[in-house]
Amino acid sequence: MMTLYCAICGGRFEPDDYHRWVDAEEKPGRESFTRIDSYALHVDCWDRLTAGWMDPA
Repeated sequence: MMTLYCAICGGRFEPDDYHRWVDAEEKPGRESFTRIDSYALHVDCWDRLTAGWMDPA
């Protein structure tokens, strides 16, 4: 089974554990491609990171 690592705290977890995936998209200025990176996070780490964020418009 594959082991995942939280992008915030670095802690390990298994894919069947409750977790969240986040895609980060980088829009280049002059390059012809868009870069997308995916990150796995513990739900608790995600909640601490996003506490106080406003809802998207």
